[in-house]
Amino acid sequence: MQLMKFITRDTKDKNKILVWCTTNRLITFRDFMQYVLDNVKNPKDFMIIDTEKNLVYDMYKVATEMYGMRKRTFEERMNGVYTGKWAKYTNSDLNCGGK
Repeated sequence: MQLMKFITRDTKDKNKILVWCTTNRLITFRDFMQYVLDNVKNPKDFMIIDTEKNLVYDMYKVATEMYGMRKRTFEERMNGVYTGKWAKYTNSDLNCGGK
């Protein structure tokens, strides 16, 4: 997987970008999108930058429309349930051979 950055604009200085997470691991990519959906007040403020292709994506649309993710219930969070297309994969499946 290519290197991805999760970013938002600084609320005080709109010319600044805040990088929340940088990853090239599928597990971290999935977990951070789920974290944002579960815990952040305005998940629509997040963007994903594909550093290889120099493209910017709307994280909320990627999570909800492409992967079918949603905010989890308290029980789902306690039980480690993932939403959308990720639900059928274990961490081992996404770890690409243990790398």
